[in-house]
Amino acid sequence: MAVWQISRRQLSGIQLYSKFTERGLARNRCSGNTFENYYRNGVPRSSSRYLSTQLPTNDFAFAFDIDGVLMRGSKPLEGGKKALALLNEKKIPWILLTNGGGKSEQERVKDLSSKLEIDISTEQFIQSHTPFKRLADSYSKVLVVGGDDDKCRHVAYDYGFQQVVMSMDIIKSDPTIWPFHRFTSRQLNELAQPLTPENFDAVLVFNDSRDWGCDAQVIIDLLVSEHGKLGTRNSTLEQSLPIFWSNNDLLWANDYHLSRFGQGAFRASVEKVFKDFTGNDMSSTVIGKPFLFTYEYAHEVLNKFNSDIYGNANSLKRVYMIGDNPASDIHGGNSFGWYSILLRSGVYKDGDTIPSYAKPRVIVDTVYDAVLHALDVESSV
Repeated sequence: MAVWQISRRQLSGIQLYSKFTERGLARNRCSGNTFENYYRNGVPRSSSRYLSTQLPTNDFAFAFDIDGVLMRGSKPLEGGKKALALLNEKKIPWILLTNGGGKSEQERVKDLSSKLEIDISTEQFIQSHTPFKRLADSYSKVLVVGGDDDKCRHVAYDYGFQQVVMSMDIIKSDPTIWPFHRFTSRQLNELAQPLTPENFDAVLVFNDSRDWGCDAQVIIDLLVSEHGKLGTRNSTLEQSLPIFWSNNDLLWANDYHLSRFGQGAFRASVEKVFKDFTGNDMSSTVIGKPFLFTYEYAHEVLNKFNSDIYGNANSLKRVYMIGDNPASDIHGGNSFGWYSILLRSGVYKDGDTIPSYAKPRVIVDTVYDAVLHALDVESSV
């Protein structure tokens, strides 16, 4: 089966991903890699020097993951508030770059600002499905998957999609589609919306599925339908609709002491069932970390923030990616030429095997240690 063809206009730079065609990630996209051979293992050696010295006009910035870096579940991690406050004090631009989602950017920023006790702008916040905004003009009726209740429906409408359907709507129309569903009476009676007769144009996985069985059934039903018409099946079981995933994280860190399966695990399971059922490989478009588009987008946001807020029109020479997941945060940061710092506070644990493409410049304990290390690097450049 051919790779699903997505036009450049539709994707606007979003990277196409499938198990049989992977485009290489861009290398060394940041200019001025004067730190290329700089490596120091552990916490910086002389923190007092740069904490008491005013840095010159800043040509560097920071990108932080959230889960396992600033937060663990609903609780702030050590050093997060202190690290961000220090950067604000020194007028160093930073953003939050997360593979999380499921809520509007405004809701997430309000919640994080409260928990971290520091003001965060929506201009500093990029979550995994934010780039889906660029698809709203290309697809009218979409199935949106994931998130609590129907929050992702409202996010999709905010992004500009015209008709947004969720699995609960389909189950309410005919519960026999998946008789083992876990939707509550409240969800079906108060949140589910009536279906319209138009065919579906695409499937968008915004966030982690809350019911793998139900969502997998509905997704595959639509993928092998006759041109997106629910309740039909094409004779060759060919994929008839595109499917977009907002991230590919196999694991993520929450309050539990062991990492939990994420959207990447759900994608793997859906693709395996699709292959077993149809005999064909499923074509998927995946964004989020570690894919190129997310880092290009983030770099543009950081440059704009540095110019608009701090009046520095010069392009950034270095960006420090601080994350806890080698497979997403560090892999993507390395591939884009950013300086990657891995934390022990989330997915990664000492002794874990890290492939060469996902090896960080340094591994430290906390996000504050990471910021101190980066500032020490800057004082040596």
